[in-house]
Amino acid sequence: WCPLCATDAEMIALENAGVVSNLDRPALEEWLNSGELHRSQAADGTALICLNSLVARMQNTKNR
Repeated sequence: WCPLCATDAEMIALENAGVVSNLDRPALEEWLNSGELHRSQAADGTALICLNSLVARMQNTKNR
């Protein structure tokens, strides 16, 4: 569940987001700080990223 999308969404660990997006850590942090990526936390404390928001942000970058 992504609270910002308010829907069921695939979530990936923050540490794996760079593998999916080919972003380096500073660029990923910039996207996170912009609020365009939806972040939440798993019960074990792992930082999670909403895959829907990551894909949408990547598509916006391509279209610019």
